[in-house]
Amino acid sequence: MRRKLAALLLAATRPTNALRVPGALGAAAQTYARCMDKAPLATKAATSAVIFGASDACAQKLERVKEPDATRLLTTTAIGGLYFAPAAHVWYAQITRLIPKNGLKEILTKALLGQIFFGPLVTIVFFAAACAQGEGLSTLPAKIKADLLQVQIAGAGFWPFVDLISYAFIPIAYIPLFVNCASFVWTIFLSLKSRVGKK
Repeated sequence: MRRKLAALLLAATRPTNALRVPGALGAAAQTYARCMDKAPLATKAATSAVIFGASDACAQKLERVKEPDATRLLTTTAIGGLYFAPAAHVWYAQITRLIPKNGLKEILTKALLGQIFFGPLVTIVFFAAACAQGEGLSTLPAKIKADLLQVQIAGAGFWPFVDLISYAFIPIAYIPLFVNCASFVWTIFLSLKSRVGKK
């Protein structure tokens, strides 16, 4: 079982082509590519942790909280590095393995499956973290009932476009990085939405 899990985590993750970015970002892109070659999952985890943490910091700024909530910031950072990164790592590798073609029909199918399965799980993890820091996990079912559908409807106007670009133009190993960049704005939304009604 452990061997199968390890194989799953490492499947289809090593980039086949180095990033070629002209200008000032070129060196950073090449450094990232080398890190991806050596430790793809760890690199994705670090990237996700930084982006998720930055997103929550921005969300707290937008909320104009009197004092920054360090626990909330660290929790969101942990969600990025410990949950989202490995989950995205596996999801994009396996969905591409199951649906290898990149025609319009296949891309739309992948995007739809992401909206049905992957997206809601990420949202529920955010809700669970917020509930755990607030009134307790016992409030999670009510939170899901009240807000999950609304979040998914909002996501339907955002993520399919991200998926279209991801599957059509981005190498599989770098899709989580592209999704991370797109999720910067989305994570701000989730950070705000997951704490609606909380003080």
